[in-house]
Amino acid sequence: MARKGSKSTGSLARTLALSCALAGFFGGVLVTFAVIQNIAGGLEDPAAAKRGWPAGLGLSVLCGVLCGGAAMVLGGKLATRITDVGLAVSKLGRGGSEVRVRVSGNDEVARLGQSVQYLATDLEALLSSQEDSGGAPVSMDPLVKQLRDKTVPQAPPEVPGYEVDAAISNGSRGGLDYFDILVNPENKEEAVAYVVTAEGHGALAVYACRLARDEVHRALSQGATPRRALAHTNKVLKKHLPAGACAVATLLQMNAEGCKLYQAGARTPLLICQRGEVLELNADGIALGLDDGPVFEKSLRPQPIEMSPGTRLVFGNDALLRAEGLLEALPQQSPRHTNMFMNMMLGSIEQDAGADGLREDVVLITVKKDSQE
Repeated sequence: MARKGSKSTGSLARTLALSCALAGFFGGVLVTFAVIQNIAGGLEDPAAAKRGWPAGLGLSVLCGVLCGGAAMVLGGKLATRITDVGLAVSKLGRGGSEVRVRVSGNDEVARLGQSVQYLATDLEALLSSQEDSGGAPVSMDPLVKQLRDKTVPQAPPEVPGYEVDAAISNGSRGGLDYFDILVNPENKEEAVAYVVTAEGHGALAVYACRLARDEVHRALSQGATPRRALAHTNKVLKKHLPAGACAVATLLQMNAEGCKLYQAGARTPLLICQRGEVLELNADGIALGLDDGPVFEKSLRPQPIEMSPGTRLVFGNDALLRAEGLLEALPQQSPRHTNMFMNMMLGSIEQDAGADGLREDVVLITVKKDSQE
């Protein structure tokens, strides 16, 4: 399965690039000085050797640029891996246990990521055992669930050129995920589907997630672009939440030109079903509420998606990809009409859960390009 991951270059990458560029430049200058001094000692006209300084300085600048560029690339990759681990630790600190750390390799960062993953797995097992034994409840408060359920869309809108639908399958432990599909009031041929998810299970997570949902929904309903909606929501959360509190979101914009994926802190990939293959796609972006604006907006890098006739997109919350049999069923069910596709997929998810039923809510959103076009 192909995967397109995210890349980010922050202050760490810039610091490494600047340090290496300066080291490369001054190293080149020192080498040039030593070479010219050596050459000048063997020439009758020392001034002739000095004429080599422009070339030497030029090579020094080139060396600095190459060293800085290499450090920028390597530093960006390192920053991305550290950021993934940091987000996982942050989620654990806010009470979340369903953490998946995507760190590869065999270095110190990879070992740190593995340790965080082991901790998350142990914590999830502990919470599950407490729930099974009647201990500390993990399921959502009924009033919180009622608050969320009032926002669940009743019917999908009509989007020219696309079949769209969204649904939720309720689990015993609940969840805290808001979703909807909204048509742009200023352009009826464009729509945006979104999922807003909490980071954690406590009261602060409930408040942050609902606040994020309301601001995203309000901005999109007023015709804002996904980028503007996310930037606005980020500023509101940063203003009203304590340091470290946040929410994550995935937005999918669709129009006649194709689709575009926006993600703010979300690590759950969008699935692309095309010609019998299932590909995963992620977009860059940090979580909502962690930065007051500049860093957030710079990190937000959407991913365009070319939509040929029959292409289907699937995304939702974290629980969607943990549903057994989902990836296996997608290629077979994808060509169906969206109404039938949703019935088959939700039925398969609930059937795979067995007699005990789903433990967590599963949100499923799908967008398919009309085959007639």
